Amino acid sequence: MKLTLVGLPLGNIEDISLRAIKALDSTPFIICEDSRVFNKLWRKLEQLKLLNHPFTGRFFILNDFNEKNKLPQALDQLKEIGEGILVSDAGLPTISDPGYALTNALLKQGGELDIIPGPTASMSALTVSGFSADKVFFLGFLPKKTSKINKQLDLLNPLIGQGITIIIYESPYRLRKTLNLLLTRFKTDTPAVLIRELTKAHQQIIRSNLSDLATTPKIFKGELVLLLRI
Repeated sequence: MKLTLVGLPLGNIEDISLRAIKALDSTPFIICEDSRVFNKLWRKLEQLKLLNHPFTGRFFILNDFNEKNKLPQALDQLKEIGEGILVSDAGLPTISDPGYALTNALLKQGGELDIIPGPTASMSALTVSGFSADKVFFLGFLPKKTSKINKQLDLLNPLIGQGITIIIYESPYRLRKTLNLLLTRFKTDTPAVLIRELTKAHQQIIRSNLSDLATTPKIFKGELVLLLRI
């Protein structure tokens, strides 16, 4: 059995690759986080005349809420069909998105993994941030509990002063809390870049420092990537 991980656009539908379109058009089986989100993308591709028919294959929903329980069923269906595609709602599967448990189990059972690359929020944000990409520490989404956040941030202590770029995914609802926690660890003038709605119509790149971002009265909306240079 073979599973191909396919990168999808972060927001701008025109970022999809020709290989991704070809794979989506021919696959009999798609494993996705939400079929509604995937169908919306498919309709956009039809409107752009990049696809000319509805998806007729089989869906399997695998996300953060059901991955543990539904994993055996996903593997059984993949074995039955022989091949399939794994996609996230946006970006690359397994990068702060579901899919690791599935790919790990597949390899243990002798299955084959392939990749059709596509955009990722972390690397796209890093590229446009202006920070060095020589040494990067990707934290992804931080835990919900403050105690667990502090444990993750402890990993950064030996890196301070080495010119490391830190990448964090965050929601607008938790951004201020996260910034205040970071202020207890790093200097107030630590260079920081906040990127909102990457590749979308309302994309915004704010180049500042940790203190200024933490004290801004602005309430941000949309998906956020925070980068620090420590």
